[in-house]
Amino acid sequence: MGFETIRNLDMYKKVPTDLTERTACGAFISVACVILTVYLMFAELVLYANGSLHTSIFVSYLNQEDDIEVRLNVSIVDKDCQDLSVNLRHLHGHQENIPINKVQVAEDCNINGMIKIKKTPGIMMIVPHHGKNWTGKEYKIVPENREKPIITPKGFIPTSGYTPPEGYKVVEVIKSLKMNHAIHEFEFGPSLHSTHRWEEVLPVNGTPFRPLAGVSREYPVNLAHDYHIRMVPTTFIDQNKRRTDTYQYSYAYQNFVMATPAGIAPPCILFRYDLAPMEIRYQYDRKPVYHLLTMICAIVGGVVTLAGVVDKILFNTHQLIKQKLLLGKQS
Repeated sequence: MGFETIRNLDMYKKVPTDLTERTACGAFISVACVILTVYLMFAELVLYANGSLHTSIFVSYLNQEDDIEVRLNVSIVDKDCQDLSVNLRHLHGHQENIPINKVQVAEDCNINGMIKIKKTPGIMMIVPHHGKNWTGKEYKIVPENREKPIITPKGFIPTSGYTPPEGYKVVEVIKSLKMNHAIHEFEFGPSLHSTHRWEEVLPVNGTPFRPLAGVSREYPVNLAHDYHIRMVPTTFIDQNKRRTDTYQYSYAYQNFVMATPAGIAPPCILFRYDLAPMEIRYQYDRKPVYHLLTMICAIVGGVVTLAGVVDKILFNTHQLIKQKLLLGKQS
């Protein structure tokens, strides 16, 4: 195989320099071609570095041995913390008292902390302590004349045969049983990291993960507050394959008067929760390197080819007009 045979394999035939012509239009198209090529290549590199988001939904298989962490921050209006407790009732009926931080803020009780629940339906309850005087009545020691009143002990209930101090008497007043409240935080599972760019698919304030945050209920009557919560297991996998398993949820609300065979029961706040059988997965996938190289070649080849076609059309059109003008002058 000689040198001439090898040269015949050249697909890119060269044109002598003295046979080429440079034009201002060609220069403009060349500059635009370079700018467009650089821009498209940069955009493709950014897309490759960030990856693309894929969403999938499938049947969830939950590990029943793991617990779900619940972050709770609720203020109960005009209630003493010593009169309230947080209970947890599981599907099988077992009920337990949950130790949680309770802080008295002025007249309100703030309940704030972390609670672990099982991956089964259940009820989280904020209820009055058992054995407390929640009949809707309370007693105060007041003077029978205009003398200075004395301070009545909190939760004072006169026993049989109780005699108040001289010049004082015990009166019965109606006590408010309202469970008005404000929910500052109610979230299941770990929080998402702000650096994972999930705001591209979710609201910035994370509404699907904390729709109860900011909810306030105030009624002039004694009502029980009932929240029905449906949790949806949600998995996030970022560009670095870091996995976060958390939960979105929605809720429905109703209120009612608590009634028992013995009469009206003290109101409470109920959070009934259940898990949806489906799981949502958000995952960022990065394209392979060969895909990036293919796209870069396609960008360079496509832009150069298109620019060449446009330049040829403009050049031929200019030459045709030029010839027409020359023929018009000769005639």
